[in-house]
Amino acid sequence: MEKHILSKSTYIKGEQCLKQIYLTKNQPKLRDRMPPERIAIFSRGTNVGIYAQDLFPGGIDAGPKHYSQYRKAIETTAQLIADGQEVIYEAAFQAHHTLILLDILVKNGDAWDAYEVKSSPYLTETYYKDAALQYYVLVNSGVNIRSFSLISIDGNYTYSEEIDIHQLFTIKDVTEEVKERMPKVALKIDEQLGVITQEDAPQIEIGPHCYKPYDCDFIGHCWKGVNRPSIFEIPSLNKEQQFDLFNKYKTLEHCLESPDLNQINRMQIRSQLSKRPYKNNEAVQSFIPKYEEAYILKVLSFKPALPRYTGSKPYQAFAFGFALQKIKANGSKGDIIRYMANGKKNPNDIVIAKLKEVLEENIPIFTYSSSKDISIPFKTIDLSELIRLGHFYRPKITKDYTSKSLAIAMGIRPPFKAIEMDIVAAQYYNDIIDGHKDTQDRMLRIRDFLDRELRILSGLLFAL
Repeated sequence: MEKHILSKSTYIKGEQCLKQIYLTKNQPKLRDRMPPERIAIFSRGTNVGIYAQDLFPGGIDAGPKHYSQYRKAIETTAQLIADGQEVIYEAAFQAHHTLILLDILVKNGDAWDAYEVKSSPYLTETYYKDAALQYYVLVNSGVNIRSFSLISIDGNYTYSEEIDIHQLFTIKDVTEEVKERMPKVALKIDEQLGVITQEDAPQIEIGPHCYKPYDCDFIGHCWKGVNRPSIFEIPSLNKEQQFDLFNKYKTLEHCLESPDLNQINRMQIRSQLSKRPYKNNEAVQSFIPKYEEAYILKVLSFKPALPRYTGSKPYQAFAFGFALQKIKANGSKGDIIRYMANGKKNPNDIVIAKLKEVLEENIPIFTYSSSKDISIPFKTIDLSELIRLGHFYRPKITKDYTSKSLAIAMGIRPPFKAIEMDIVAAQYYNDIIDGHKDTQDRMLRIRDFLDRELRILSGLLFAL
């Protein structure tokens, strides 16, 4: 059996950009480091896939235990089929130099029903492309497929005393859709295999495809020719606007000629070009109330894909912890109050109750990019709105208005392996309540993240 060249993930990369798949196969060392926030998202999807196996109990996992054991997985799958096994998880097949691992394969008379699990409540075009590839490989491996279905989460499902997996998941038969895509899949595979064997990478200009459906692994390499500062450092413009301006004007300075820019866009561009921060003193003073003392508050939340608490739905947001500090107008700071719920009961209610215990009335509460998904019964002042409204800006605030971007602008660098995004803290908390072996380490990292978020917030407040 020949070693496979394509897999489901590499095929999707090639669908996104042929240059990406060429570099993946021929110059993988040029790949960008995968950010922890993307790893957190992938981890969540893996957990859902394993849970969905209970829809078809009694199966045997044929998947490889190591990335080098794909051939063994294919052989194991073939042997399980020959032995009459009726349910197989992570079933491995190869055809046309392409390998797939199907989430669930179920015997149905003389044929098989194939199921692919998605952790999202929505089925996107990428999922259909994924399914079409798997169907193509299954059929060309000689498997008699009766149906192919996508399993996704029902976002309207409400958890009671225990999860009813048959209500939690939605199964959609997409057999006819994937059959219609079969000829195109064959052409795409041939095209990708041809590109991989080329001497040089295909010449493809950067564009919106660099981010659709996922951030490309080689942005750092392909974007080396973009002079900095560039229009891509202007966070008040979306990706489509940025590429449109880049293609028309190329340099950031010439982008100022565009009649499509608003006042905030122009301010941020001028700040980038001059390397000088901007502050509208009158607007800032109007936004921030006068205070002798105030609170700075960071609340963390998580959105478990699988509902955990009575009355909750998939991906419902829950506050699970906070850090609070009292500051004075003269720059002095009080002790940090930290709290993190254990997650055995609805943590949102517990966190709110704890905040009510420690917050004093009639003292302003400042936050940054507070989650709109959680309801906190306190009036807070979100300082990120000052930046979004164009009243304050620093040139190193690029791409977005997250606290990670703000930290760079404030010169606050994270230590090695530190949490930098809320979504990673959320995944760590999910690991903790699942009984992860590194619970103590994860708790310390969340604590350090909370403390650094308060440093960022207080630095911004005093800069205003």
